[in-house]
Amino acid sequence: MLKIPRSIMPNFFTISNMFCGYMSVIFAVFQHNLIWASWMIFLAAFFDTMDGKVARLTNASSKFGVEYDSLADNISFGLAPSILVYTFFFQNWGSVGIFLSFFPLLFVSIRLARFNVQLEGFDKSEFVGLPSPSGALTLAGFVIFVNEYFPGETFPRILVFLTLFVSVLMVSTISYDVLRGFSAKGSFLRKIFLVFLVLLGIALFFYPAALAFPLVFIYVLSGFFRFMYRLGKGKRIKG
Repeated sequence: MLKIPRSIMPNFFTISNMFCGYMSVIFAVFQHNLIWASWMIFLAAFFDTMDGKVARLTNASSKFGVEYDSLADNISFGLAPSILVYTFFFQNWGSVGIFLSFFPLLFVSIRLARFNVQLEGFDKSEFVGLPSPSGALTLAGFVIFVNEYFPGETFPRILVFLTLFVSVLMVSTISYDVLRGFSAKGSFLRKIFLVFLVLLGIALFFYPAALAFPLVFIYVLSGFFRFMYRLGKGKRIKG
């Protein structure tokens, strides 16, 4: 009887992640549909989350899986958002636009290479630097938000700021929380927080264009402001 390797399932989600990144580029460049290109990055982030969970659930974590996941992430959260912001606006700025839109791809590749070199075990309590999916989702969410509520506008100053901001944060030593699964067990505040997350998830389902960008950006700012607070207090910064 043919024995199916346990790594098949997590690698299936990794391949799905990579395919979504590829489709994002197709939609942006050849279909000129930036909304679908943006949502493909969100879908890629979902598959990226699932491959890690499935790998731990099936005890199929491996060095190969880590390397392969990084290759997929480089496409979905590096190349795809770079192509997205270039097509959305930076193509109007010629060589400068090419340079600026290259930042997400450049810094994601640096972050992933550093992550693989420093990896010790497969579980982590926090991220060092902004996770690459969060940086990509910030840019994709911004494109969705602007197209939904400010059609025809691009807000170049905000886009330049976001592109540079998330790119630098990805290679910083600022710590970000790992968002793990929540259960109903625990303190009363924990249960209230769980209810809040459920309600937030329902609202996000009905109003994705309105909430996707603000929610991701709040996470991006959380680590940055915590870093600035500790710096102001003179506390030791991890990383």
